[in-house]
Amino acid sequence: MNERQSLVAFCVLVGAICYLATVAAVLAWHSRYAEALGFGGLTTGLVGVLGSFRSRAGYRENEATPLQEGDTLADVRPLIRGEG
Repeated sequence: MNERQSLVAFCVLVGAICYLATVAAVLAWHSRYAEALGFGGLTTGLVGVLGSFRSRAGYRENEATPLQEGDTLADVRPLIRGEG
C-alpha cells in the first residue's frame, strides 16, 4: 500500500466515523437508545482502527530512531519513495 492509498483510506475512515457519530446522535435524539448505543460502539471501534495509522516517513528503515531535527528534504525524500 503506497502513501496515496494510505491517505485515501485514512480520509474514508474519518468520514465513516463522522457519519456513524451523526447517525448515533440522530437515533439518540429520536429516543432510540439501543440503536444509538450500537452505532456508538461501531464508531468507537473505528476510532481504534484510526489509531493504527502511522507515518512511515517518520522512521528510517533500518534504525529505530526517528528523523533528526537537522534532516533536510533531500534526506527524507528517498524514505518517502521507499528507496532508503
